[in-house]
Amino acid sequence: MSSTGRCYDNARMESFFATLKKEKLYQIHTEKMPMSQVKSIVFRYIMTYYNRERIYTANPGGLAPAMYRQAA
Repeated sequence: MSSTGRCYDNARMESFFATLKKEKLYQIHTEKMPMSQVKSIVFRYIMTYYNRERIYTANPGGLAPAMYRQAA
């Protein structure tokens, strides 16, 4: 974590949450679902798609984080 007055990780988290909302949550009607179901949807999105399949431009070759860690 960065110290007070340095917002380095804040920008990354805001970017992550914006991506989560655009790619998953705005496409389904979460306001009518129970909290446990929404948590399950978010967990599956992060663990299956975001970490294993999504293309990242920050990683060399555009590898997803799980693939990048395995290659290293």
